[in-house]
Amino acid sequence: PPPPPPPPPPPFDPLKGHTDFETNIPPIQRSFGTPPLHHVEKCEQRRLLVKKAFLHGWTGYKTYAMGADELMPISNKSHNPFGGWGATLVDSLSTLLIMELDSEVELALTNITALNFTINENISVFESTIRYLGGFLSAYELSEQKYPVLLDKAISLANTLLPAFDSPSGLPYHHWNTATKKSPNQNTFFAEAGTVQLEFMMLTRHTGNPVYQEKAQAITDLLDRMGYEHGLRIPGLYPSEMDTRGRFKKSMVSFGAMGDSAFEYFLKEHLLVEGENPQYARMYTESIDSMTHHMLRQLSGTPLLYLPPYNSITRTPDSYMDHLTCFVPGMLAMGAKVLDRPQDMILAKGLLETCVYMYRHTNTGLSPEIWSIAGTEPYDRLTYNRTKEELDYARNWWFKPNATIPPPPSIPPAQVPEEELYPENYVLGPMVLASDHLRIIDWRYLLRPETVESIYILYRITGDPKYQEWGWDIFEAIEKHCKTPSAYAVVRNVLQYTNAEHPYMNHADSMESFLFAETFKYLYLLFSPPDIISLDHFVFNTEAHPFRR
Repeated sequence: PPPPPPPPPPPFDPLKGHTDFETNIPPIQRSFGTPPLHHVEKCEQRRLLVKKAFLHGWTGYKTYAMGADELMPISNKSHNPFGGWGATLVDSLSTLLIMELDSEVELALTNITALNFTINENISVFESTIRYLGGFLSAYELSEQKYPVLLDKAISLANTLLPAFDSPSGLPYHHWNTATKKSPNQNTFFAEAGTVQLEFMMLTRHTGNPVYQEKAQAITDLLDRMGYEHGLRIPGLYPSEMDTRGRFKKSMVSFGAMGDSAFEYFLKEHLLVEGENPQYARMYTESIDSMTHHMLRQLSGTPLLYLPPYNSITRTPDSYMDHLTCFVPGMLAMGAKVLDRPQDMILAKGLLETCVYMYRHTNTGLSPEIWSIAGTEPYDRLTYNRTKEELDYARNWWFKPNATIPPPPSIPPAQVPEEELYPENYVLGPMVLASDHLRIIDWRYLLRPETVESIYILYRITGDPKYQEWGWDIFEAIEKHCKTPSAYAVVRNVLQYTNAEHPYMNHADSMESFLFAETFKYLYLLFSPPDIISLDHFVFNTEAHPFRR
């Protein structure tokens, strides 16, 4: 008799992506095995609480500001800084789908059908791309292409934005009036020029229209060709301020505001095309090597690493670091795995120590927006994270009687051993003491996601349980100090305890859409099974919208 037919493949799960595609890229996530019951129960309890918090804010938005860009969470008024196209609505779609809130998705779609992207005001090309275009495309994929309106709106928005790329250099204008098809000036930023590629590449993938990917690739090619005559002083370190004629206007380089996500996209473009274009990995590696050599700093005797902006002409660091820079640990950790750069994992962990320290040392458990650490020195892999006593011994061991040559330092393993994956009663260790070196410059917590983004990525890569505990502490601080009767608000001063009777006294009437798109999503995924939105099957855009590899 003929052999029995093979069993049918399991139904496709859009939250797990394609699990059988061929790739030359090494695995990013570690193997987690089968977790014990106590771990499953704890994670599920935490995941449901994050989901409940998301729904609290989402319900407030639905009630008071549905269809507007943002809810003002104290006055319960609406605010429209992003064209009035429903930034929170669109930015929330991928999170709604990941949390399997299907009825809320159906409700949101009723407000999307009538969107018109031609308005007589200046809009941000960058924000429109990462929040709206990324939101539409990710939701289209996560819903298994069930809602054609999402792709229709992505095409409509992209076609409306395409004239903004018709500058002398092909760089998109910073602001663009979609009605008059004009920009008020020639300005743009490196982050904005280098953070349209994933979205436009994905749109070409779904439509077959090459024009979108061609516009994005032209920008990458331009950046790749730029040299001294364009204002580039150090290979791979692109100054933040540009103009659309194709030059850098100033010399400051930043992995935080105005620079950040372009560096990230070099690596993510490599992932999205499965390494088939070597240009992206080469540009990423050049940037990270130059950053490590010129910009990265350490606080002696501690694991804290510091990444302030850098003047590429005077070769001097600025004095501050901002919360936006805290995406870098996650980027470095992925690059360490994808491109076989184990030293970058050490840098990722050291920078994340700093970002988490900025949460753990404040009265609220929330991070300030900008801070300064005094007394740092250039990063040196030979002296990093070694105490004065250790360095003294390393210099003078041969003077000791019966001295033997110490073994050379080794790179610690990226992953924790399997026996340490699931401790039953894990307790976080003490904080590094560095308060004497710390000065806060901007005291606000803006509900930003970058630190929890890196925590999620480092957990998925290493399995170290401390990352889940760090993330949970941050979530509890958000619940305690940011929550309002209708949603969540910016905290004005992270060192000031929130008055239980008058919490609004430490609140600002603001809640950006990235709270729903990123902060809650990364916290939810931190406690989700590791095959849900696996880093091996999805690539996140800079607004945390996952695209399927």
